[in-house]
Amino acid sequence: MGLRVLVLSDYLPPHVGGGVEKVVSEICWGLARRGHTVEALGLRTCLAPRDEIDRGVNIRRVPALDLTGLIGVQFAFSVHVLPALVRSIRNFRPDVIHAHNLFFRTTEAAALASVFFRTPLVTTLHLAAMDTGPLAMKALMGLYNSTVGRFIIRRSDQTIAVSAAVAEHARAVGGTTQPITVVHNGVNTQLFRPGGTQPNGRPTVLFVGRLVHNKGPQTLIEAVPRVLRSHPNCVFLLAGIGPLRQALESRARKMGVSEAVEFLGVRDDVPQLMRRSSVFVRPSSLEGLPLTVLEAMASGLPVVATPVGGTPELIEDGRCGYLFPIGDHDALAHYITRLLDDSDSAVEMGLYGRRTVEDVYTWDRTVERTEEVYRKAISG
Repeated sequence: MGLRVLVLSDYLPPHVGGGVEKVVSEICWGLARRGHTVEALGLRTCLAPRDEIDRGVNIRRVPALDLTGLIGVQFAFSVHVLPALVRSIRNFRPDVIHAHNLFFRTTEAAALASVFFRTPLVTTLHLAAMDTGPLAMKALMGLYNSTVGRFIIRRSDQTIAVSAAVAEHARAVGGTTQPITVVHNGVNTQLFRPGGTQPNGRPTVLFVGRLVHNKGPQTLIEAVPRVLRSHPNCVFLLAGIGPLRQALESRARKMGVSEAVEFLGVRDDVPQLMRRSSVFVRPSSLEGLPLTVLEAMASGLPVVATPVGGTPELIEDGRCGYLFPIGDHDALAHYITRLLDDSDSAVEMGLYGRRTVEDVYTWDRTVERTEEVYRKAISG
């Protein structure tokens, strides 16, 4: 029997910011394909229709102010969220509400609404604990987790974590022993697949993500000179936007490597970029289960990444890539160089990663397991 599902996320496509909007879209589309009636409520943070239907999903967006560029971290604000959510609950009459991300305004509204409405609430956490980074940011996140975050988890009938590391964090934040279900993100293995050639035959290192501190693009830039010493024709591609771009460009110029570094901005050809690259890097300090790592693995790319959040659950060190300490640009350069020096080993690692995602990380499996959690929440 089909369910009526109200899905909440601050960010929905065509907003470009992180992986959550991709996960939300894939789940919504998958639920609609399985015969469920789905409505998605989000913030209008970019030029997009207030209301539209996309692949069977009814999407509603409320006016919002995106402050990401101003404060340097992803954040949007809207006074319209709670009233819009109340209207959706009354008019759409969902069987279950599914909120995404502990730090979203839509999730806060869902927890507040749960005090007055009896509709079961499922909340998905997308980020693990923040163990490094600026002290002020860590303190602020700790304060939020111990107050609002704990309230959200305790108001949720079921909690989903995108990795085991996120589940551990969720238990600590919620201060509860209630079961938390791990539902991994998936990847489109038809869209992201091996193949292609490197641009102009040059070894290519690819970064895809927001240009913000916690994604670590600054670590990659610092690693560039050392890699170029042994591979002077290597090119470094950074696909994404963010407040760090100007500083990164300045640093590349100061080190004399700007000709080897290309800032691509927002791209809609990421699958093609991956197929034409040699190595994928994810030097972040905060993760849940990074979609770009899954996409790189599906594309047959060896991955060099930091062991944060659920990344070690994806990257078997030495089998489909390498793990290196957060912020250690010398280690990052060492592993990039190692992969470029031994192309046969790099290809073998990429194929191992491809087999891993084919066996485990599919969107059909993600949607099926999410649906199981819904039914648990509804049955009480």
